[in-house]
Amino acid sequence: MKRTFAVVALLAALGVLAKLAVRPVAVTDRSGTAGVDVSARAPVGGEAASSPSPEDDLLARYREAPAEDRELVARTVERYRRNAVAIERSDGLRGLKLLDRLDLEAVFLFEKHPTEFRRLRDMLSDDAAADLLLHWREYFGMKRADETDRKLLIAELQGLTPLQRRMAAKYPSALPLILAEPAGVAELMAAHQTDESALVDHLVILSLISLENGAADVRSALRTIDDHPTLAVDAFRRYGLEGFALVSLYGPVLEALGAATTLDESLILLRVNTDYVDELLQTHRPETVARHLRHVKAVGLVREVGGSPNALRLAVEFGASGEKALAKAGPDAADVVFGDFADPTLRNQAVAALGDHGAMALAMLDKYATDPDFREILRLHGGAIIPPIAQADAGPETLALLQSKPQRSFTESLAKTALSLSGDDGQTVIRMIQADGLERVASLSDQELRYYQFLPLYDMLHLGNVLRHGQSPTTGEAAWALLDGCFVVADVLSLAAIQPEAAVAVEAARTEVKAAVRESARSAGRELIEAAAPTTAKGLARTEAGDLAARRLSRWWTVRSAGGVYQLMRRTPEALPRMTLAQLAATARPLCAKAGLRLSLWNPVHLLREGVDLTLKIPADRGLKYVAAQFAQAGVGVFGFQKMEEHLASRRPKSPSGS
Repeated sequence: MKRTFAVVALLAALGVLAKLAVRPVAVTDRSGTAGVDVSARAPVGGEAASSPSPEDDLLARYREAPAEDRELVARTVERYRRNAVAIERSDGLRGLKLLDRLDLEAVFLFEKHPTEFRRLRDMLSDDAAADLLLHWREYFGMKRADETDRKLLIAELQGLTPLQRRMAAKYPSALPLILAEPAGVAELMAAHQTDESALVDHLVILSLISLENGAADVRSALRTIDDHPTLAVDAFRRYGLEGFALVSLYGPVLEALGAATTLDESLILLRVNTDYVDELLQTHRPETVARHLRHVKAVGLVREVGGSPNALRLAVEFGASGEKALAKAGPDAADVVFGDFADPTLRNQAVAALGDHGAMALAMLDKYATDPDFREILRLHGGAIIPPIAQADAGPETLALLQSKPQRSFTESLAKTALSLSGDDGQTVIRMIQADGLERVASLSDQELRYYQFLPLYDMLHLGNVLRHGQSPTTGEAAWALLDGCFVVADVLSLAAIQPEAAVAVEAARTEVKAAVRESARSAGRELIEAAAPTTAKGLARTEAGDLAARRLSRWWTVRSAGGVYQLMRRTPEALPRMTLAQLAATARPLCAKAGLRLSLWNPVHLLREGVDLTLKIPADRGLKYVAAQFAQAGVGVFGFQKMEEHLASRRPKSPSGS
């Protein structure tokens, strides 16, 4: 038992001795302060006694680095702590620069997609690449979950040259255009750096073109800019995308025209007559087409040729007679000639009639173009049939005009009575010419009042001659004969009463009244004929069935009321600033498609931000000024995101079902 206690005591003593043997010996420095054993003290140099943190160690290692690098390290360490340490350890300063630009998106890539992180890191050999990523940082955040688009975007960014990156960094909203066609767009931007206004206009033009189908349309636009740099920008500034498309289609013609016509006139003439110009260019050189347009300008028919898509064809194919028809009947003459008369003989007769009788012929040709009897007599007699038909055709509407007047003069009352009795119309005269020949109605077309028409019994004798030749009198001839007979009765009664002075007075009154009535009726008829276009339009609106025809005529009459196609197009530059992007695209899309330029649709874009669906769309009321402002600003907004979505859509692999 004693031996056991002795062993325990010995072991306890050994334990105490061992503990004292390993305890550091306290020493006193020169200041008298107690401290630890010298062997346990930190190295001389003023560092903390405890081990430094990884962040402090990182800061210490760059303490002697250039100021820019020190600031970068300090900034990233302060914001990202251990993430900054981990990224610097594996990717150095360029890794920290990427972290500084992309923020948490860089952390996400570093942890989840290290290969893509290192691709972006390798880009940061120049400041432009760093700035570019800074501008597009928000978009990268929206692409976290999109593996396909994110990889495509990073791969394409890595492939840009230093020049392309500098241009994209200076105009960040242009990045989608540069990615779509890197060499062409970057060279264009570099060539126009000294002319900020022209460069922005070029970028606006390119940005309005859709990228969803690849770069083919952008290349086409770049070729137009390269071939006609001044014309392309000037035409776009004046007439928007339609003006640019016209330069794309007819640049050589415009260059050949030179200063012979103003740019406005040239663009309108080409736009309105685009189909016929295409036909001409299939067999003629651009200089020939330009010569035709210069001639149009020389003869003063720019307004007329710019008012109808068939007007240039009429002037070229019919020469002087076609020009005369346009000058007298206006641009609608071309539509009547080529729309209503396919037969060459009838077409020639119609052109001649329009040249001789102007608006009168326009109204009659348009109204009776489908009447087989009218076409027959037009073929046989030409334009001579127009005046008698027009005069009779105006009768019912002249009567309506006189009836609508609340207060009529004496002569207007007599004219109303005569027209009410006559009841003549154009159809009647057409049948009369067909049956009896043109001579039968020659007097109806006579616009001059002859002296013998006022002789006593003239109208009655004329009626008798008609009956004697076996011809059927018109109701008008019968009415005038009746009026003549009334005065003859008055003459006889005056003579029977042995009042010769009364007979003379009656004769004077008869002559005056007949002249006034005829002239009043003809004057009213002429007023209606001068307004032949609206009269014809109203007539067509009544006879053509269907809402489509009515809407078409309504639009036609609206354009005519506003001064015609040419005048409306002259005011296009005033309308462009007030149009939205959707309206601009809808207006220009047909002509741009013809030029091989497909336009953006500006549909809303759906992206994800922190797992929440985010719908991005350009405000509905924004137009060209908004697009130009996007290129002038330093950041990237909805406009740039939409263009990037278009570009990436063209790069995505096509599914078998969609191919």
